[in-house]
Amino acid sequence: MKTSRTTILIALAGLVIASSVTVAAVTTQHFTIDSAESFSTGELEGTAVHSDGSVRLGASKRRTELENVPIAYSVAQRGNVVYIGTGTGGMIFRFDGKKPTKKYATGELLVSSLAFATDGTLYAGTLPNGRIFKINPKTGKIERFSKPEGAKHIWALHYDSKRGRLIAGTGPEGAIFAINPIGAAKLLHKGDASHVMSLAGDGKGTIYAGTSDSALVMKVALDDKVTVVHDFPGNEVTAIDYYNGQLAVAANEFKVQPGARFRAGAPVPVPPPPAAAASHVGRPSPGKGQLWRVSNDGRVERLLDRQDTHFSSIEWGTDGAIFAGGGTEGQVFRVEPDAKYAIWADVEERQVLGLSLRAKTPVFVTGDGAAIYWVERGTPRKPVWTSDSLDTGFGSQWGRLTWRGRGKLTFQTRSGNTKEPDDTWSSWSKKLREPGRVASPPGRFAQVRALFPTDASAELRAVELYYLPQNQRARVSSITGGPPPPPPKPGQPAQGPPAPTTLLNLSWVVDNPDGDILRYRLSYQQEGQPVWRPMFLEDRVVNEPKYTWDTGSIPDGYYVVKVEASDEEANPANLMLHSEAVSEPILIDNHPPQIEKLGFRNRRVEGRVVDSLGPIARIQASIDAGVWRDIFPKDLLLDSRSKAFELDLGDLPGKSHIVAIRAFDAAGNQANREITVKTGK
Repeated sequence: MKTSRTTILIALAGLVIASSVTVAAVTTQHFTIDSAESFSTGELEGTAVHSDGSVRLGASKRRTELENVPIAYSVAQRGNVVYIGTGTGGMIFRFDGKKPTKKYATGELLVSSLAFATDGTLYAGTLPNGRIFKINPKTGKIERFSKPEGAKHIWALHYDSKRGRLIAGTGPEGAIFAINPIGAAKLLHKGDASHVMSLAGDGKGTIYAGTSDSALVMKVALDDKVTVVHDFPGNEVTAIDYYNGQLAVAANEFKVQPGARFRAGAPVPVPPPPAAAASHVGRPSPGKGQLWRVSNDGRVERLLDRQDTHFSSIEWGTDGAIFAGGGTEGQVFRVEPDAKYAIWADVEERQVLGLSLRAKTPVFVTGDGAAIYWVERGTPRKPVWTSDSLDTGFGSQWGRLTWRGRGKLTFQTRSGNTKEPDDTWSSWSKKLREPGRVASPPGRFAQVRALFPTDASAELRAVELYYLPQNQRARVSSITGGPPPPPPKPGQPAQGPPAPTTLLNLSWVVDNPDGDILRYRLSYQQEGQPVWRPMFLEDRVVNEPKYTWDTGSIPDGYYVVKVEASDEEANPANLMLHSEAVSEPILIDNHPPQIEKLGFRNRRVEGRVVDSLGPIARIQASIDAGVWRDIFPKDLLLDSRSKAFELDLGDLPGKSHIVAIRAFDAAGNQANREITVKTGK
């Protein structure tokens, strides 16, 4: 199954959110798939997703893999025989509906373009050496035919049957050449564009060309005069097609990296370094694509605008619809004349690079794994639409599957616990012919598929899958507590002990997998005590992972705090879950230290600061109401609950002085004392 974008919607209580988003509470939820965008994330087998949000019968196709070939880039058809240009070995395959065979080797990196002449001669354009080969399918002979001057990439070929010449669109100089039957190349145009990516003709001698860098479509008239038809949005006209007087144009926008060596949208390097070119052939960068119609009166109309993919190929259908190959999700779009569209085909590979659907044998070819798809005429034999893997986020119990549509649709489901369905998933359930309970076993992921009758009027418009996710336990951890921070002084960092307060800010970390509303209950005990005491009464409801505790009524000491988390407000009692966690010991210190044995002798003030818990954080002195200055303890370290200090007053002028001492513990509690001293006669 292709990896695809998650656009399935969950509708819950009137709120529509993406399926990857966690939703709160254990309650019945459901996936709703009812739009073109949500249907298109699934897989289509003989079904098509239409722009009106319905799924109907689509293309029936038969896949043939080109073994050991990374990319099928170009396609041309004559009668019932299809020729396919490939990379990275530059081989041309022949396919007659049975088994593809390697028919011609060019020795180049990629056969980027193929075109038949009216006499049955097949021409092949290649890169990185800008060579054109001439092939006689009857004799099997292949020979080098032409190498236009300055060309390294032959992006497009078109045979001008009116004048019996081959037209080549080239790069990196953005040139258009006309090549006569003996291989001589005449320059028709060289402009500012780096590459001429696409060519088409009206069968009467007028040629149209699409360019990259500047997304121009140019017209080469019968007299070889070149004019601009239209300057399209984006930076590349990747593909064009002319039919019944109208042009179909695929204009893309790619992100261009500064200094990049390669064209953003090309699945091959531009210009490819000869020694390392093969390593760069592969998946393109996704771009944005638009489809345009240019009518025979010159009217230019945009029919389709996609932000999620660019278009790598384009072709008119015989009924006036336009077919376009997507470059990132392996889809073929069918666009009606009134701009309604359908994702007409969906394939395993990501790039649909060549279309040949107007031919007797309708086919298209793919890259990112080379394959040819033969589009069978008539009604698909077993049309099926299969949803993307639907993720409930957790293990879930399935409820009803309902749908809206028309015709005898039947449904099946399967479930598992891996994102991509594999052998560990359940088998497809029995068919549901009417909405009803899903029989698949509980799991995190589910898929739904709709089996269509071969009645062309059958359509699917909406699918809803109900489920009940398993409740998930919230886990509490990392309980911490500290005083509220003091307001900082303007332009100054906070210094010294915190301001004394009995308030303690508690906070904790919660892992809440399913986003339920949580209620927290807090309790505490002094270290070493066996009894837990509630921090507040039961009528207090705390829903946030934080709480401010007023510790003014409890003794100083070390306390542990327990936090219990419960999802009772989001779930019925029989499904409610809870958990709890306990903090490391937290110091509660609401009482100031004591200044003891304060005295004066030998011109020194001495004393001791003692605290019940400690440590002592700061000691300061002020003489005669002067500036407060720090005093270090006698051992110079503030590391315990009792510290002796002394202050040398030296030769102070005057006879007596008042010395004030203040001390702080680690919690910011403050003690103050004064002493009057006589220092002179």
